[in-house]
Amino acid sequence: MLYGCLFWSYGWLKIRVAFASEQTQIFEEMRTQALQSDATGAAGCLEYVVGYYPSGSKQETGSRLDRMVERERALAVRDIVAYLRTKTGQDLGESPEAWIQKYAKK
Repeated sequence: MLYGCLFWSYGWLKIRVAFASEQTQIFEEMRTQALQSDATGAAGCLEYVVGYYPSGSKQETGSRLDRMVERERALAVRDIVAYLRTKTGQDLGESPEAWIQKYAKK
């Protein structure tokens, strides 16, 4: 019984770690793509990062893996917003929603 429980827990941990790896890789890919795009493309990448499996969807909210994923999401958002600020010469603040609303394709 104990071995079965340990095997099950280990299996779920491997899945959650794989999800976290995938999520952070997507954020990095979107950051890279955004930094090579015009304002519309960068805002589209920003929208994708913000909406991609929010906290609690692939990871247990507040767990170590969730905090790691959300930290990487926040870094990608920060970098893309900084790029948009430079690219457009405007300052719509730190909130990604303002940038998405103004520049993403509708």
